[in-house]
Amino acid sequence: MRARLRPLALAAAALLAPAAPFAQPQAGPPSPAPIDPDKNLLIAENTYQYGDYPRVVRLLTPLVEPDILLVAAKDLANAYEMLGLSHFFLGQKAEAKTYFERLIQFRPDHELNPVVVPPDAVVFYEELREQLADEIKRRREELRRQQEAEDAKRRRESLVVYERRLNSRFVASMPFGIGQFQNDDAGLGAVFLGTELLASGLSVGFYLAVQDLRDADGSFPRSDVTRAKSLYQAQLISGGIAVALIIAGIVQAHYAFDEDAGLHEVGPGPGIAPEGLIWRF
Repeated sequence: MRARLRPLALAAAALLAPAAPFAQPQAGPPSPAPIDPDKNLLIAENTYQYGDYPRVVRLLTPLVEPDILLVAAKDLANAYEMLGLSHFFLGQKAEAKTYFERLIQFRPDHELNPVVVPPDAVVFYEELREQLADEIKRRREELRRQQEAEDAKRRRESLVVYERRLNSRFVASMPFGIGQFQNDDAGLGAVFLGTELLASGLSVGFYLAVQDLRDADGSFPRSDVTRAKSLYQAQLISGGIAVALIIAGIVQAHYAFDEDAGLHEVGPGPGIAPEGLIWRF
């Protein structure tokens, strides 16, 4: 019986063999979930209060190694302190020294709170600070220069540039309210602009109407003589009004003229002034 079943088994194995290359590969291990720095830090702070120092180390180490994932300076200092203390409480003084040194280099004036930190940990930290006294001094000076550079940059960015503008007599002698606009009297300038344009436009319109009545030889047909005279008179009147308005506008602009137009803000600009202002003349 076994002899008869053996050929069948071999045939079945031969049929199934080609399917082996198409078998689904086994799935690899799942990729680790992305780290949430703020969440890890919050959990580590709570875990530290309960004394679970191994978990604190597991939570915080990925936040500072190999790359620093914490953005806020206070968060990074807090992480270094908890890592140093956690390693110290676990008896891992070499690791504690490493993170305390990073903390001192990052914030040379940082101190442990003796109210909540055991005395032996405070002594260990202070002895390390004494060993790094020269490094602390150098780091303080470096931070001071950085702060001065940042303050200077903020002052430059917050500067306001003013320029002193001088009015022009030539501009005051121009028509159409330009002198009034120069004198910062926009309302009166608009009045002169509108009335002068209206009177001048009417005068030009009447002139064109008179010219339209002329024959090829320049004379007027008898039927249009009276009309031409009326239009011509209207042209003269409107032209006279336009001239009078122009003269009045120029006189008023010179009467109200002030050569010093005062200071005008023209926006931010480079440079440093004690009062945060730059003056242009």
